[in-house]
Amino acid sequence: ERVVAVKTAVLAFSGRADRIDSRPGPDGPELVIVDYKTGRTGLDADDARGSQALALYAYAAERTFRRPCRRVELHHLPTGTVAAHEHTSESLARQVSRAEETARDIMAAERAVAAGADPDEAFPTTPSPRCGWCDYRRTCPVGAQTPGKEPWAAVES
Repeated sequence: ERVVAVKTAVLAFSGRADRIDSRPGPDGPELVIVDYKTGRTGLDADDARGSQALALYAYAAERTFRRPCRRVELHHLPTGTVAAHEHTSESLARQVSRAEETARDIMAAERAVAAGADPDEAFPTTPSPRCGWCDYRRTCPVGAQTPGKEPWAAVES
């Protein structure tokens, strides 16, 4: 495991990547973020591309070690497959921007609660259609508003 960290104008990010490789690239050594997965299902390039955590690790590793880091890989141990994605400067910037927007939303809600706002209004929730099947529906203030579903109701006959 390798710790990487970076600060932006909005947030300070610190994380622990499973592995960071140094591999030869066209312009010299490049870093590659490797994350190990052990779940039952396999992974594909879309999983690697869409992982905000992997993108933030790549962004932070590039700044921490001052070497290019665009490639992220998900190594699925049960099947031995590797799902990879090559980020661009733009795709990494989009992922950082998304993380910053989330941080801004959280800070605004925390300020509202500190100023006396009702936490349910500061952090609004909307029940999902899946709430009807949730085991915690009866004790959840949001899920309790959703009618329960029969356990096999989603299965087509």
